[in-house]
Amino acid sequence: MELFYFGSVCSDEVFNRTVAESRVKPSASAQNFEYALMKGFSADPTVQVTAVSAESIAAFPGGNRLFLCGRQDELTPRIATRILAAVNLPGIKNIGHARGAVAQFKKWWRAHKDDADKAVLLYGLYPAVAAVLLKVCRRCGCPIYIVITDVPSTMFTYTKSKNVLKRLFSGSYRQKAVALQSKFDGYVYLTEAMAEEVAPGKPYAVVETIADTTVFDGVGALPKADPPALLYAGALYRKYGVDRIVDAFEQMQTDCELWLCGSGDYEEEIRRRAEINPRIRFFGRISREEVLRKEREATLLLNIRDAQDVYTRYSFPSKMIEYMLSGTPLFTSKLPGIPSEYEAYCFTTTDTDPSVLAAQIDAVLADADLSARGEQARAFVLAHKNARVQAKKITDFLRRF
Repeated sequence: MELFYFGSVCSDEVFNRTVAESRVKPSASAQNFEYALMKGFSADPTVQVTAVSAESIAAFPGGNRLFLCGRQDELTPRIATRILAAVNLPGIKNIGHARGAVAQFKKWWRAHKDDADKAVLLYGLYPAVAAVLLKVCRRCGCPIYIVITDVPSTMFTYTKSKNVLKRLFSGSYRQKAVALQSKFDGYVYLTEAMAEEVAPGKPYAVVETIADTTVFDGVGALPKADPPALLYAGALYRKYGVDRIVDAFEQMQTDCELWLCGSGDYEEEIRRRAEINPRIRFFGRISREEVLRKEREATLLLNIRDAQDVYTRYSFPSKMIEYMLSGTPLFTSKLPGIPSEYEAYCFTTTDTDPSVLAAQIDAVLADADLSARGEQARAFVLAHKNARVQAKKITDFLRRF
């Protein structure tokens, strides 16, 4: 199969530098998902990928570069991605990415128009690029598919910016994405519920996650924290239940620490509470390597969210797979977007009341099979959610239509 892939993935080296040097940080979840997907495609000798990327970086000066230079980033021994050049300013960047994407598609099409087994696959709905690629694919008669990781109607609704221009831009971006969402030939979703919300009746496959099984290779075995440590690493938003985690921790009976990594609208409150309670340790936005080390050193990893929130129907917590790969046991809310097959490998809860959560976490920490549960979770992900298996689900789907 000849596959023209458009996304935002770049080399980990450049991505980590962007995170370190930019005031507004790019999302690690997209980078991790796409990189794992490229590894999966690379493992299949029947798939030839031409990858093109609009690098994930905030507009200058939030991002660390004004001019985004075109280049090739090697992702695997078989796949390199063409990073599109652009001036990193609002609106101007979108135009540069759209023109660059079309130019790269036309080059690919000229080389492969006579191949019977070919398709275009987009990661995420970037309206400026999606609109032009839809148009040229329709003109050429080339099937075009998309990986939807966020339901367009819910984009940018998890937090409210105080900046009027940002609010207007977010609303416009969301409207354009919603207008385009049903126009593709097929879809790859993270959850079943996405299908009815995005494009009812259109062909789809569900691939809730892609595990990069090499992610902990450079970390190695590490001693567990003493005293025991609970860890939450990710977006520190009230909507994601971080306030409940802190409230529950302060009601626990077990002598342990709470480690928090990341940034978000609850960050300042965490800082305040950490000053009062030294057992709450706030590390802020740290490198992925440091987060991986802490996941190995922690005693229990936490993912607490409210199953009643609508967005939980449309999302699979990407951090959950990294947690499971660490071999450290996971305590998670039972959410609509998490398939039931995962429940055998985690400690789960249906409650959100901090006092109840406190008692449940105390009981988990006293469980004699705590370590075993973590190793069972790791084995499950390695066997059934690895990049090769999940990428094959996608290519098998593309070949059916």
